[in-house]
Parts: sequence; structure tokens; C-alpha cells
Amino acid sequence: MPKLIFTEIHEGLMLHYMMLTRQITGLCDCLLHIIRLHTRVKDQAEFTKLFNGYRAYTQSELADVICQTKKLCQILKISFEETIVLGDERDKEKRAEFKKRYPDDSWI
Repeated sequence: MPKLIFTEIHEGLMLHYMMLTRQITGLCDCLLHIIRLHTRVKDQAEFTKLFNGYRAYTQSELADVICQTKKLCQILKISFEETIVLGDERDKEKRAEFKKRYPDDSWI
């Protein structure tokens, strides 16, 4: 197999992309624990304690996802702030398209 990573930019892109996917996997675990919590814990105090813990863990995973995304933008010399605005605009466009296709369905 030919060597693919030749420059520090290549290495940075792959390293931060791999770290990003690792954090997304951690985020998936957090959300799964929150979703399944009501089927596993009946005691309200214990439920609240675990929910708050998973919520804090979720926030840390989201923070790491944002950090890795920001680093990828820096390597590619893309404005992180403009990328956030673009994401909001694309979300609005996707919502409008969804509502056009499925007028009786709710957007999440």
C-alpha cells in the first residue's frame, strides 16, 4: 500500500479526524445511557443522580467534538465561526425541504 501521509497537514487532518470520531462514539454512548435510563432505574433519586451524571458527560463529549472540529477548521484555514453560521443555514434549508416533502410530519 502506498504511503498516504506525507505532510504535517495530512497528519493533523487524520489525527484530529480520528479524535473527532472517537468523541462522537463517546457521545453515542452517553446518549444511549440517557435513553435507556428510564428502563433501568426506578428510584427517582437514583435516576436524577445518574441522569445528571450522563448529562455532564454528554457535555464534555460535545465540548471535545467542538474542539476537534475547530482544530480541523484551523488546519484547513476555514473560519470556525463561518462554519457554525453555515451549519445553522443548512439546518434551516433541510427543515424547509423536509416540511415540503412531509408537511404532516414534525421536524426534530
